[in-house]
Amino acid sequence: MSYRCGFTAWIAGWATSVFLPSLCIAFLGLSAPVALNGTGFSQLAGNSWQVADDVGPAVKLMIGSLLLAGLFGLNRLLHGAAAARLLGGGIVGVAAMLATISFIPAGLSRGFALALAGERFDTILSLIYLLGGAIGGVTMILVADRCTRQGRP
Repeated sequence: MSYRCGFTAWIAGWATSVFLPSLCIAFLGLSAPVALNGTGFSQLAGNSWQVADDVGPAVKLMIGSLLLAGLFGLNRLLHGAAAARLLGGGIVGVAAMLATISFIPAGLSRGFALALAGERFDTILSLIYLLGGAIGGVTMILVADRCTRQGRP
């Protein structure tokens, strides 16, 4: 995989892993500052952006670095079957999110998991984060494979 395809895939996976959970959290009104703005479809774009913006930079960097490491690892291990690569991408995304929820210090977890809900593994938030991580990992693989198939440098 070229650097261009890898970078594009990594950014797509990272953005999905950060903004999809933010969209769900905003829609459900699980963030106190966003709940004050009101929930629903009319406020969804602004509210989801605010939830994502409230997440601390350390969280975003940790998710991004773990996804990048996972992308490199998958590239070295899985070359063939698309289904195996997609499954691997989902596993990498879930692992990146789970590691971030588990190991990010409380002082750096602003707007995320522990700092958002008061507990590290809140049931609803954990499910939202892990689903976002899985879809982000799959997105990363889909973008990488499509870019590579198109023969982009």
